[in-house]
Amino acid sequence: MITLEGGTEVDIENRPKGFCKSCGAKFIWGVTKNNKWMPVVKSGDKYISHFADCPGAGEHRKTMRE
Repeated sequence: MITLEGGTEVDIENRPKGFCKSCGAKFIWGVTKNNKWMPVVKSGDKYISHFADCPGAGEHRKTMRE
């Protein structure tokens, strides 16, 4: 279990790796305490959500249901 820069705890141990369809960055699929999958990248000596640094993150956001 790691803590991301924003404080979210994510389990990345033995999780699959992937590539971003928008920017091609390598990431690790992490799982939050709420069992939500999140792409995680290492930025320097910290881990952050790839949604925070991907220029195409908006393309992958889910829309709110009415």
